[in-house]
Amino acid sequence: MIEWERLECKGAGLMPIFRAKVPGGWLIRVQSCDSGVNFYPDPNHSWDGNSLD
Repeated sequence: MIEWERLECKGAGLMPIFRAKVPGGWLIRVQSCDSGVNFYPDPNHSWDGNSLD
């Protein structure tokens, strides 16, 4: 079962953004009328959910 974690994103408006740890990285889901899922490669799962700036 996939466990989704909600991310607190500035500027995302009313669109909730979630991530789920999967082998090799993260699944990223934006909940909107045209919801989609993307893969973020991060084999060590070191991304903390914030911007990388």
